[in-house]
Amino acid sequence: MEKGASIRNRKPKDGAFRQQRLRAWQPHLRPTVVIPTLFIIGILFMIAGGLLYWNSGKTHELMIDYSTCQHYDHPIYLAPSMYDYRFDSSPKYDVSRTNSPLVDPTQPPVFHYINTTTFQTNNDDPTYHNPNNITIKQCTLDFTVPSTMKAPVFMYYRMTQFYQNHRQYAKNVDPGQLLGTPVDAGSADSNCQPITTNSDNTKIVFPCGLIANSMFNDSISDLTLISTSGDGQMQQQQQQRYVWYKNGLVWPTEYHKYGSTGYQINQIIPPPNWAVRFPQGQYTAQYPPPDLGKSMERLKVWMSVAALPDFRKIWGRNENQDLSAGRYRVTIDLNFDTLGYGGKKYLVLTTSSPLGGRNFYLGLTYLAVGGLCLLLATLFSFLHCIKPRNLNGSITL
Repeated sequence: MEKGASIRNRKPKDGAFRQQRLRAWQPHLRPTVVIPTLFIIGILFMIAGGLLYWNSGKTHELMIDYSTCQHYDHPIYLAPSMYDYRFDSSPKYDVSRTNSPLVDPTQPPVFHYINTTTFQTNNDDPTYHNPNNITIKQCTLDFTVPSTMKAPVFMYYRMTQFYQNHRQYAKNVDPGQLLGTPVDAGSADSNCQPITTNSDNTKIVFPCGLIANSMFNDSISDLTLISTSGDGQMQQQQQQRYVWYKNGLVWPTEYHKYGSTGYQINQIIPPPNWAVRFPQGQYTAQYPPPDLGKSMERLKVWMSVAALPDFRKIWGRNENQDLSAGRYRVTIDLNFDTLGYGGKKYLVLTTSSPLGGRNFYLGLTYLAVGGLCLLLATLFSFLHCIKPRNLNGSITL
C-alpha cells in the first residue's frame, strides 16, 4: 500500500439496527402463558368450527354425473354412484324428506341422448350456432329436487382429471390479444404455440392458445318442471321454467382483462375446436368473432385456470327465485368429451350462505383443532397442578 493511502474502514456504523440492538419480544413459555393461550385458541376454533358446521347444514347440493349419457339412446336410470343428494343437516345423505306431491324421492335421475342439428342458442355467445348443419348428441336429463332450494341457487359444471394447472397450458394465452390489441403472428407464436395461425400462416387464431381452444362447450338449458301423469308419461308443465342468468359469473377484476378486438374479420380465424360452429371454419359478418369486452362470460370463467385437476366452474345463477321441490328436466348439448382422457363431467346445483357453500370437512377440521387445543390445555393444567415447575430461575423455564 502506498504511503499516505487511506485505509478503508469496514466497521458498520453504530446503531440499533446495524448492531442488532432492536427491541424484540422474547417470550418465556411458562405454563401460566401456554395454558391460557391453548384454552383461548381452542375455544375460538370450536366456535368457528361449530358455525361452519351449522352453516353447511343450511346449504343444499345436488350433483349428477352425465359423462356416459352419449352411450344411451333410450332412457336409463343412473346408478347410485353417479349422483349425490345432499339436502340434510348432517354429512349423511338423506333424500327421503319431502312434503311435495310432485316428488318421488326414491326415483333416481334418468338420462338418454338424441341426435339433433338444432343447437341450444345463446345470444351472449356467437359460437353456439350451427351454420354447417352438423349433427350432435343432445342429452335429456331428468332429476328430482327433494326439497326447496332457497335463492341464491347456482349451477356449476364439475370436471375431473383435467389439468388446467399444467405450466404449458396455463401460460398458453396472449393477454394483449384478449384486451383487443391486434397482435402479429410473432407475438402469437411466442405466447400461444401451437394454437396460433392457420396452416398457411395467413390468418391468426382469435382467441389463440390452448385455454381458449379447450373451452368447455357443453350447452346447458334452463330447468323445466315436469310431472307424472296418470299413464306414467312425463309431461312438461306450462312455462314452469327455472332460468339461469350469466351475469356476474366472474370477479369484477376479471373484466379488465378483456376488450373488443381490433382485428378485421379477414385477419383471424376461430380456434380449431370452435371451427365447426362457424361457416367453413371462418368468421363472417353474420357469424362474427366474439366481442370479449361485452360477451362470452363463460369463456372468462374458463380462462381463470383451476389449481387442481378436479374442479368446478360456474355456469349460471339465479339470485331471486327459489328452486321448488319437484322433478326437473334439463337438456345438454354434448360437445365436450371427457371419456377420451379418462375424466368425468358433472352437473351441480347448490345453494350458498354468508359463510360459503356446503363443506362439512372445513367445520370438522376447525372442531378437531379446537378440541386438540382444549385437550392439551386440560392435560397441561392437570400436570401443572400435580407437579408444578419452579419458575424462579430462567434455567428451569
